[in-house]
Amino acid sequence: MDNIVSNSLVPYHIQQYLPFAVNAQVAALPEDLQQEFLKLYNRRAKNILVPYFLHFFFPAHYLYLDKFFLQVIFWLTFGGLGFWWVIDIFRIPSLVKARNAEIADEILRHILAIHGNQQVQKQTHPLNKSATHLQPRPLNIAFDPTHITIENLGVGYLLDYQLKTWQVVNQIQYDWTDGTSEREYKLVSGNEMLYLSVRREGVVLDCRIGTIVNLYTIDSQLDKVIQQEGQPPSILYYEGFTLYREHKLSGLLFSHSHHNKPIKVTVWDYLDATRTYHLRIGKDEYQRFFTIFSKKVDEIDFSEILPSGER
Repeated sequence: MDNIVSNSLVPYHIQQYLPFAVNAQVAALPEDLQQEFLKLYNRRAKNILVPYFLHFFFPAHYLYLDKFFLQVIFWLTFGGLGFWWVIDIFRIPSLVKARNAEIADEILRHILAIHGNQQVQKQTHPLNKSATHLQPRPLNIAFDPTHITIENLGVGYLLDYQLKTWQVVNQIQYDWTDGTSEREYKLVSGNEMLYLSVRREGVVLDCRIGTIVNLYTIDSQLDKVIQQEGQPPSILYYEGFTLYREHKLSGLLFSHSHHNKPIKVTVWDYLDATRTYHLRIGKDEYQRFFTIFSKKVDEIDFSEILPSGER
C-alpha cells in the first residue's frame, strides 16, 4: 500500500507494482501525460505468463525480459547445470516486477524529456474556462514565522511525527457546498506515506492522519452498491471496526499537484462509536473512487514544522 498515490489516473493494480517515486511523479503530471504514460506502459509491460512458458518449453525467459547478456550466460552454463533453471522458477515473478519497474521509469523519463516544456506551459495557463474563475476558498489562516502550526503547512514543508521526519509533497483543499473547507496534506518519509487532514470548526482544530485504503478491501461489491444506490451502506466493517455513516459532503477538490484544477467530488464520512477512527469514501466527477482510513490526532503530536530547506 505504501506505493499507492491518490489522484493518479494509473489504476491501483498497476501502481502497487511500481516504485513510489514513479507513482508520485506520474501523479504530478497533467492528465493527458498521465494517459500517455498509461498507454505506453500497457504496451510495453511484461506479462508473467510468457516467461514461465519460455522457461519450461524453450529457456529464453531472459530474452523476453530484455536481459540479453544474462540469457547468453544462462545458455552457456546450461542453466547453471540445472540449479539456476530451478531457482528461476521461483524468481520469475520478482524478475517481471523489476523489469516492469524499469520500463515505467524509462517511460516517465521519456515523457519528461519530450514534454517538459509542455508541462511548464500547462502550469502557467488555465486548463479550462471553469478554472479561470474557480480558485480555492481563502481560509485566512494567521501565520507567525516564530510559531508555525500544521494549519500553515504547504508543499515542501517538513515536520516531525512519531520520531520520523516527513515532507509535504502535495496539498489538497476541499471546498464544500455547505460553506466549510478543509485541507489534506500528503506526507512522505522514505517509502512511507500518510495523509493528514486539518479542519477548523470554530476554536476546535480537527486533525486526522491515515493511509489510502483499497475500496475492495472493505467490500468487493462496494463500488457497485454506490453506483446502484447512490450511496454506500449506513454501516461498514473494516479492520475490526464498526463504522457508522456520519454525513455526506459535496464540493470541489483543488490539488496542488494538478495545478488547482477544480474537480467535483462527493464524499461519505464514517466514524466508529468512539469517534476516534474515521473512514472517508469519495468519488470524483470521473467516477474514480478514493478511500482513506484515519484516526484522530492532536496538533501537539507534530513538531519541528519548517519550510523546506530550513533544517
